[in-house]
Amino acid sequence: MHRSNNTNLTALNRFPQFICTLIVLALLSGCEVEVPVEESIAGVDKILEIRKQAIDTKDLALYKTILLPDYSSSGVPYENLISDIERLFSTDEQIEFIYQKAQPTIAMNSARVTHMIEYRFTPSGKSNKIRETINLRRVNDQWFISGGIILGLK
Repeated sequence: MHRSNNTNLTALNRFPQFICTLIVLALLSGCEVEVPVEESIAGVDKILEIRKQAIDTKDLALYKTILLPDYSSSGVPYENLISDIERLFSTDEQIEFIYQKAQPTIAMNSARVTHMIEYRFTPSGKSNKIRETINLRRVNDQWFISGGIILGLK
């Protein structure tokens, strides 16, 4: 009988460890799965290509699909950005968007890209070259630009 009491006490002493283990496993199961860096880089590159296509074709609807709805950069809200892009796209000139592909810095669900960009206008030949740092955020496995777009080009 003495032996079974020790067994019961040992089992009771392990019960809190068991509960803690279950809690930790439950918390971990709710965490996001880490995405491989290569996949994140590809997702950011895709957003930059969509941006180029939207500017080259002056497609505001397409441009909006890559912006985070709560976009804000240095106090400039989403609405001001859209207004500026509409003004840029309203020109009669053709716009060519050129950017240097740069390695993004990725940390979990955030990314930052610093690169040289150029807006080239035809037929005037006007060109704006700018060093830009844009911020991106991943929401539900989709990347969006969350800040850093240069305004007031035209």
